[in-house]
Amino acid sequence: MRGLMLCFFALAMLTASADEDDQEEQREEGPLQCFRCDLGFWDACYTTKTNCNNGEKCYTGRGKAGDVLDVKLLGCVKAKECELVTNVEIFSNTTIYMMTRHCCDTHFCNTGHTLPLNTLLSLSLTTITIIHLSSP
Repeated sequence: MRGLMLCFFALAMLTASADEDDQEEQREEGPLQCFRCDLGFWDACYTTKTNCNNGEKCYTGRGKAGDVLDVKLLGCVKAKECELVTNVEIFSNTTIYMMTRHCCDTHFCNTGHTLPLNTLLSLSLTTITIIHLSSP
């Protein structure tokens, strides 16, 4: 049984390694791909995938509306707009929220706090293996 568990663990680790190699190859081809979310609150954000234009980077925008509501945006932005604090206004001189855009320049690097499925699978298999190996 332990041998079978170790085989599953090894297979999961090899799969995760192969996925990382595929991502490295994709970074060299085509436009930068990012997640996009037009408006999210706290960490709840409906995301889609988008391709950036030349000279753009992926960003995660975080802001605060009324010192109470956390606002989140994802997408592509010109490199010169990274790390700037901007005010979003609805009427003249009425600020809705202030936003800071944190940029990155690899595919789907603006994911936030989510873990890829292969990482979750690896962690799950590792935990199960450790539990089975440590039990008498």
